[in-house]
Amino acid sequence: MSQSVSVQTSENRANRRQYERTNLSVAGRLMLPSGGEYPCDVEDISEGGIALHSQADGEIGDRVIVYLDRLGRFEGQLVRRFDGGFAIQTRLQTNQRARLIERIELLKNHSQGDGIAALPRRAPRRTPTNEEANECARLTIDNGEEVACRVLDISLTGAHIRLSNRPKVGTHVTVGRTLGRIVRHTDEGIGVEFLSTGKLAS
Repeated sequence: MSQSVSVQTSENRANRRQYERTNLSVAGRLMLPSGGEYPCDVEDISEGGIALHSQADGEIGDRVIVYLDRLGRFEGQLVRRFDGGFAIQTRLQTNQRARLIERIELLKNHSQGDGIAALPRRAPRRTPTNEEANECARLTIDNGEEVACRVLDISLTGAHIRLSNRPKVGTHVTVGRTLGRIVRHTDEGIGVEFLSTGKLAS
């Protein structure tokens, strides 16, 4: 990319002023509307956006999905291009912002030496609360069918669900209020990757 292009709306300028940008060395991959998937590296990140180095030839206004090691999944609009990459603007819910700030601080504190290797690449999983488990007493499959289930563990990016009849890998499901995709079968049920963030993923 030989030319720097940006969309300078008042909202974009406000976001750039509002959020402190942190330089981090974090790798990941991104996906463009065309369906292409590309490796990427973070130049800087904040609660309002991410600047990425990548050979992906995205266009201003593109919806970009980014998976970053140890930080998780992000979705945003491409708002600025620069030599060797581009920046996306993200909109995070309050709980997502808090988790991102926590992860950034952990990465910053472990940036020296090998300590960073000890940090999990995915968000830490936990036992669901009673409210979450009760909310996911039924799981909705993409054909509209509802099946009884139980949340075994959950994180910001996914969940382990116990159920007797396992839909095939790749099937889209709704866990409580959160859309996800089945990514594996387990002895007890299925592993689900969340595609959007809702109450269960908080």
